[in-house]
Amino acid sequence: MNNLSTMMREIEGYLTPAIIDSAKRCSHRLLAALPDSEHLSRNCVLLAYGGGKDSSYMVAYVRYIQGLIWQQRGDTFRLRISTNRHAAMSDSVMENIDRVYRALAIHHDAFVESLIVDGQQIRPFERHLPLPASVRQQNHSDVLMNGHRFRADARSTFCNACNLSMVNSFGLAAHYNGGVDMIITGDSPQEQTAYVAWARHLSRLFDAPTAEKDQGFRGFLQTLDGVALRYSAAIHGEEAVTPARRIMHQLARDPLFFNIYQDTAYEAGAHWALLNDFMRFRFDPLMFSFSESDCGNPTLMAHIRGLRAETLLQRSYAEGIREYVRFALGLMEQKDFPPQLIAEMAARYRDDAAIEQQRQRAARFAEETFGLDDTQLVCMIYSPFIAQGSQLRSWLTQQQIGLDEAAIRQLLAGERDDAALAQQLGQLSGLDLAQLRHCWRSSQVSSLLEGKSADPLSRVLRFDPHKAVIQVNHGVLQDTVTEVISGR
Repeated sequence: MNNLSTMMREIEGYLTPAIIDSAKRCSHRLLAALPDSEHLSRNCVLLAYGGGKDSSYMVAYVRYIQGLIWQQRGDTFRLRISTNRHAAMSDSVMENIDRVYRALAIHHDAFVESLIVDGQQIRPFERHLPLPASVRQQNHSDVLMNGHRFRADARSTFCNACNLSMVNSFGLAAHYNGGVDMIITGDSPQEQTAYVAWARHLSRLFDAPTAEKDQGFRGFLQTLDGVALRYSAAIHGEEAVTPARRIMHQLARDPLFFNIYQDTAYEAGAHWALLNDFMRFRFDPLMFSFSESDCGNPTLMAHIRGLRAETLLQRSYAEGIREYVRFALGLMEQKDFPPQLIAEMAARYRDDAAIEQQRQRAARFAEETFGLDDTQLVCMIYSPFIAQGSQLRSWLTQQQIGLDEAAIRQLLAGERDDAALAQQLGQLSGLDLAQLRHCWRSSQVSSLLEGKSADPLSRVLRFDPHKAVIQVNHGVLQDTVTEVISGR
């Protein structure tokens, strides 16, 4: 049974004439591109769905196209919708996804399968499906180990491993249950070409094998699997590279790509009634976090910026927060967020009292999501164990930690065993002894300001987007210094 007739009757009152016309044009293009044009329901089409405002609109748009084709032909393609989940996606994101699915009559529709990818596990979507403890633990380790290696750089700490996980979820969903014929994307052909070039560039940086250019999506995934293997080994150590940190590339079949970039606009204000009134999408106080509407990590990025100003730079927490807010509101403007959403975000940090309230909210979120307290986040900011403890003395002194520096150096160099000291360091950092020792053996990643480096991690950081160079006051040096700020 399908629910398309009910859905089509209800949705059209929320679509502008421009959206309806573009969807009709897109449906003709899609019909011509499907591999089996005679038996439409034999075609399986994959759409990735992050749970945010833009991807919710994408789901509605593709679902409407599915209905248009069904009205025209009495048959239509099967739609597979896949959501990659991580610890920083709260229950409110699942609630939004469920509301979108209900509005679009997706539940119990024979033409749609909706999936959740949790690490290596792929299951049908359920509103209250619990996040596996293994995913939460992996996210905890990824944040800590990336954070220490990249000196708590916002995007590197929270986004690098998450981006690789997202690519892995594409492979898992594209292979699941016999595979798919086509993947629908909102990326332009130029962006798709850039992604392939980016993957091949990363493979050269990490000296990883590169698939042949004619291997299609399977080759793209295979190339990035080599990158993921070497990146994860650099961050965690070779012994910690599990299948969950690799990328699935052995697909049942190699899908075609179909882009709808030219058919629709992503700016949320253009389809506000559809998003807000029909699908009842709600902007959660945590998941709506600067330029994201399905992830609370940007709130933690701001929090870490505040903690950095308060501890490492010996300034005030509020000064660091205001630096991040100025930067991130600029990102929202670049991404064409509606003015009312930008104003709402600015109001959250409008004065010292509001900043303090957000500080408490961010600290709770870090604890509940990643099991990290402020002491452990501050430790990550100092990165005291990297490069054989180059910042160890500064951390111990400024944070007034009464541990013996020589004993720590001997423990992490493997020259002595001290279970009590290892436990104390674990409580202060969140890292176990194996992780501490891997940090000790690892070099510090160079920032944009420190010149070019042959180290692949430094080059990844150097070319990462969404960052800016700013001037800040350094309380210890009593001088103005240049820093790089990044985020989402």
